[in-house]
Amino acid sequence: MKYIMAFALGAMSVLGFATAASAETFTVECTSTSQLCDRTATLNFISDGPGTEYAVTLKAPSTHCSAVRYLVYSNDGQRRLLGRTTFLNAGESDYVFLGNNYARGSQSVLIGAEGWIGNCNTGRLHSWGVDANAYPVPR
Repeated sequence: MKYIMAFALGAMSVLGFATAASAETFTVECTSTSQLCDRTATLNFISDGPGTEYAVTLKAPSTHCSAVRYLVYSNDGQRRLLGRTTFLNAGESDYVFLGNNYARGSQSVLIGAEGWIGNCNTGRLHSWGVDANAYPVPR
């Protein structure tokens, strides 16, 4: 069954259909002493190639006790900021456009976080989590 699914996704990609979305859940522990966490998570996705626009939806877990803003960076050695969300409370989500200049095949972006003082956050972001979903933007 696993081989049939891989073949079907590959055939869809070759025929020009968008590949399936890539969803992951991350939990990150920070070692920095500020609101900007010094560690990132890597979200992998499969690109159909240049010209296909991608976005990522980022959702703060319901367990978050203070607001967090997610920052999305390129993972091409330059670490360019691709975009950021608004500050999100527990259970809220936002999206960031990733662009359309990805080669066909396996790609990735980095996700970071910035905390907001309030509730359990007293001046330092200790850890954060996110439900991340990269997908081709419908035309």
